[in-house]
Amino acid sequence: MKRDRTIAVVVASFVVLAIAGPWLPQWAMFIMTVAFARGLVALGLLLLLRTGLVSFGQALFYCLGAYSAGALGRFFGISDIFVEMLVGGAVAAATAFVLGFLLARYRGIFFGLLSLALSMILYGLLVKTEALGSTDGFNILPSTLLGVRPRPEWVRYAVLLSAAGVASIAALLVHRYLQTPLGRLAPAIKDNEIRVEYMGASARRAVHVKYVIAAALAGLGGALAATTVGHIDP
Repeated sequence: MKRDRTIAVVVASFVVLAIAGPWLPQWAMFIMTVAFARGLVALGLLLLLRTGLVSFGQALFYCLGAYSAGALGRFFGISDIFVEMLVGGAVAAATAFVLGFLLARYRGIFFGLLSLALSMILYGLLVKTEALGSTDGFNILPSTLLGVRPRPEWVRYAVLLSAAGVASIAALLVHRYLQTPLGRLAPAIKDNEIRVEYMGASARRAVHVKYVIAAALAGLGGALAATTVGHIDP
């Protein structure tokens, strides 16, 4: 039986990035931070794809995370990157929990198109909302970390390290979740959902849980991307 080296690889990669990060050019730090944000979204899509579901609407939760992070600064003056990501992920997860009662009933192209339709509803609302900048969007406050504002030359590195840390923890948690009984149901649901029901497990509940987790990851990624770019629009 092969030893699972996932934790060791993730931790080692984070340490290497932490050491090499200060010598990276600013543009490389920016690209890597955005890549970590998109990676969080992809991590959520992985959960859905393992269940045989294709979502065309993860932009809904990515956008909710981004706008939640921006709204914290715009209306409450909060710019801590960890608070922004936490709120972004929580808002996305809460929304997915409600929508999941509907979406968990559907499979295949119906799931994909319904998720896309919901994301387009949010887009329509945002372009009509003047308080959130309509089609122009609005700028986001520069990031702070745990209440501390890094020096200008260290901001990009601090955000990169924060992004890498959050992405690493998320990857390890998803890896652990996939080893749980609920996580192992994903391939079974993809192959034969009726047999899963005969075994006493609820396929709908499993899909609902995975949908919420995927949304939370997309919300985290959206909040991280918004704070990195410094601007958000529909």
